[in-house]
This record gives sequence, structure tokens and C-alpha cells, in this order.
Amino acid sequence: MQGDARRRRNENYFEDIPRSKLERQMAQTGDWGEPSITLRPPNEATASTPVQYWQHHPEKLIFQSCDYKAFYLGSMLIKELRGTESTQDACAKMRVSLNFHFNSMYFS
Repeated sequence: MQGDARRRRNENYFEDIPRSKLERQMAQTGDWGEPSITLRPPNEATASTPVQYWQHHPEKLIFQSCDYKAFYLGSMLIKELRGTESTQDACAKMRVSLNFHFNSMYFS
């Protein structure tokens, strides 16, 4: 029973998903059409995922590639580049993180 409900939910899953401009164009021109591959929604894939929808069409995820840009300073992700301010924020976070790990290792 539960599998049937999940299957019915997944059949209509890609109809209401906000897609990128390129994906909308490709779907309109018939390059992809309806997905031939069914993916579980990301929130069903793991318990800790708050994302409700995949950003890309299943065929794009499997057969093509998705380009993303991320900026890091050390191991800290810079979400928004704001000149020296974002660098100072990342350094402050690293100091706090380093102090926490050092103190917990030292006093444990």
C-alpha cells in the first residue's frame, strides 16, 4: 500500500517543480520531455535533507553535468562575496571553530 502511494506521488512529482530557464526550454523543445527515470524526492532520500525538489531533471543529473560555483576560504564556504567583509567573517568562524575543537580535545 505504502509503495503504491509513493509511486502515485512520484508520477506527478516533476509537474510542479520550479525548473531553470535552460531546463524549461529543453522540455519545451522536446529534448527531454517527461522524465524516463524516476528519482525519489530529496527529502525522502535522507532524513536530514530539507530540500523538497531536485533542481535539475533526472536525465541531466545522470547523463550530463551541472556547473556550480562555490567560494571557500580555508574550509569555510563563502556564501556571498562582499570584499574584505566576507573574508573577515570566514576567518572569525574558523577561529571560533578551531578554538572549540582545541578546547574540547584538550579538556576531554
